Amino acid sequence: MAYWKWALEEVGGFDPDFRTAGDDVDLCWRLMQAGHRIGFSPSAMVWHHRRFTMQAYFRQQKGYGEAEAMLRFKHMQYFDPQGSARWKGVIYGLPRFERVFHRPIIYHGVFGTGLFQCLYPKPVSPWAQLAGGLEWNAITLFIFLVSIQIEPLRILPLLMLAATMIPALSFMVTARIEPRHDTILARLTVFYLALTQPLVRDWARYFTWLKGKRTPDSVALVPEKDAGPKIPLTQSRMLSFWSEQGRDRGPLLQEVVKIMEEEGWKYSLDTGWNPWDVQIFANRWWHIRLRTLTEIYPHGRRLTRVHQGMAPSTFSILFLVTAVTADVLVGLAYPAALPFFLGILALAGVGWLWTGWQLRRRVADLVRVAARRAQLMPVSGRNPQQ
Repeated sequence: MAYWKWALEEVGGFDPDFRTAGDDVDLCWRLMQAGHRIGFSPSAMVWHHRRFTMQAYFRQQKGYGEAEAMLRFKHMQYFDPQGSARWKGVIYGLPRFERVFHRPIIYHGVFGTGLFQCLYPKPVSPWAQLAGGLEWNAITLFIFLVSIQIEPLRILPLLMLAATMIPALSFMVTARIEPRHDTILARLTVFYLALTQPLVRDWARYFTWLKGKRTPDSVALVPEKDAGPKIPLTQSRMLSFWSEQGRDRGPLLQEVVKIMEEEGWKYSLDTGWNPWDVQIFANRWWHIRLRTLTEIYPHGRRLTRVHQGMAPSTFSILFLVTAVTADVLVGLAYPAALPFFLGILALAGVGWLWTGWQLRRRVADLVRVAARRAQLMPVSGRNPQQ
């Protein structure tokens, strides 16, 4: 890599939080977001020293998974809700089935008249990276456990396991190994590494995301200073603020971000493609999403509304899937105990919702303080006085 010094200084240089991988991707994305272009030099040569032990290889893959999660923290526009990259590129490796069904092709031109017969990769299929990942194996395990009680399903987990093994077998057969090292043990080692690599990386990516993106309890559970009297839980979903001086939602959002920075909240701002303005990673269970709009009234007056949506976190979804799986298995094996477990699940659901409502009211207090700083006056009801 080579960069102009002024370009590095403009975007703040490398991010020191990336200690294993992802630092180059983060820097290039920030440069492009700043309006610069990234060039490629085909004449450049790089000597790449590969890992020579399994421990070093898995440590590398773990670092890649952590880097993908950290990149998602800063560049959510390039990732889908599951944490997979959705831009026209590949980060740290091809999808699983690309090696099996999407080999590169040579462009010969119409009727073989192409002057330069170049090698091109085929477009990446969105289904190519489905099998073999952590999610796929978790579903396979779930169906296997259910099939213990439901006999017609027993063939399905076997087919899913076969789909997981096909890419690994492809790597084992087609890998180029020096003749003096090309043994049965070496081929089996390649198969094992290809089979476990996506699991190691997905595990690191998921749990880095789960651990990193939540506001500490010392921040989220402490009442906001100068917020005034508590508002009812039912009124925390929609807040309204009035301005006689024509102030809109811009100053309010600036003050919200400033307070979150001062107090240590974890959050993400709208990239231009999101249906929300600010997403707050409130705790392990819930995210709070702020959406704002400003209504224009006569004589330069403005009414700003703030909608606070509650979104379950990835941890909540995983916990829910695990709980439902346990209930299904208990219901199939011990039908008499199913009502008891459903009751426990219902109580847990009520507590989960109550936690989300409390967090939403906590964030509402933060927004009210930010509105006061932005010189916006809170109003009750849906319509202001004309």
